[in-house]
Amino acid sequence: MIITRTWLEEFIDISKISTDEICKTLNSIGLEVDSVEKLSIAPKVVVGKVLEKVKHPDADKLNICQVDIGDQTVQIVCGAKNVDAGQFVPVAIVGCDLGNDFIIKAAKLRGVESNGMICSSTELGLAKLNDGILELDDSIGKLVLGKELREYSTLNDEIIEVELTANRGDCLSIYGMARELGAFYNIPMLELDKQVKHNNLGIGQVLEVECDSNIDSSLLFKAVDFTNFKLNVLHRLRTGILGKYQDANDVKNVLTYATHTTGVILNAYSKEKTIKNNNLNVLKIKKDEQGFDNAYGIEQLSKICVEHNEIDLNDTNFIVEASYINPEFISKKVFETKIKTGEVYYKASRGSEPDIEFGIDYFSSFVSKFGGSIYRGNETFIEDKEKLTLDIVLEKLMQ
Repeated sequence: MIITRTWLEEFIDISKISTDEICKTLNSIGLEVDSVEKLSIAPKVVVGKVLEKVKHPDADKLNICQVDIGDQTVQIVCGAKNVDAGQFVPVAIVGCDLGNDFIIKAAKLRGVESNGMICSSTELGLAKLNDGILELDDSIGKLVLGKELREYSTLNDEIIEVELTANRGDCLSIYGMARELGAFYNIPMLELDKQVKHNNLGIGQVLEVECDSNIDSSLLFKAVDFTNFKLNVLHRLRTGILGKYQDANDVKNVLTYATHTTGVILNAYSKEKTIKNNNLNVLKIKKDEQGFDNAYGIEQLSKICVEHNEIDLNDTNFIVEASYINPEFISKKVFETKIKTGEVYYKASRGSEPDIEFGIDYFSSFVSKFGGSIYRGNETFIEDKEKLTLDIVLEKLMQ
């Protein structure tokens, strides 16, 4: 389980607790810390803005960029395909040592002067996002031209990897780990922003879910238009730390991010792959021949909590699903049938977060902040279960 300090701080105030102390605490409560890594961007890497980009006269793959770095504008020859005017970018200025004796010097590239380098995420020691330069935005903090990137705490984060035993599915999320630390230190969890920007349509105007009565999963569905959604750089980098970032697939990335954050298993189905019934998109939830809950449209769309299909990059309108299934039940059924499982089964079989409303609320609020359009209402299929109570006499407990 991978957590970072700044990610935890979205749920709990640990400003007065060192990372070393947190690691000792985790070890003491049975959550073994496997490794700790401090991200530290080199000095003399600053925020810049590309003012102009023109093609190099003697090299098809090079561009000549004029870059504002606060106290001056420098000319940099850049070979990245995705560099463009108007971008805020990390700039290693002349004299910067990026490590391994990689020192930035003034040079001439095909006869054109270049004074610095526009950097990719990996050149800064961060997670890989693409094969080009890293485009910055204010998710890391207010962008100030000329300010060194090592001053942005969200980028210079501390990554903690925890080795979890199979019975600690409750800690397979940032929220779960924060909850454990909060209980240990007696620190309240921070209240999350639940504001959602809805569009003018209700989910019932676009979606109908037909769910058989014998399913074993608890399910909740939302309709989301991702047309104007863009995942920002901070959350892309965090997804990259997990080793699960997919370039040009923000829908998949935000599902990964929200699932890792909340512990609630999230999935999405393209509306184009649902069954059309007049103006409605119909999604069917029923068991397959082996008794597993499945989602169907014009084809099988997923084996719920066992194996998810790939996200369709050609659509921007999706049905988002939050799910939970009893881990003992699904583990036993998979063992008996020996079926193929996907990555999602790891969380489901160990016990994902059962509060699926919490997961979908977090997801909806998050997506709407960054351009997503959420349809009002939801389709919910949660089995009502009698709450179990335990009477405790505190006086006897204290004896």
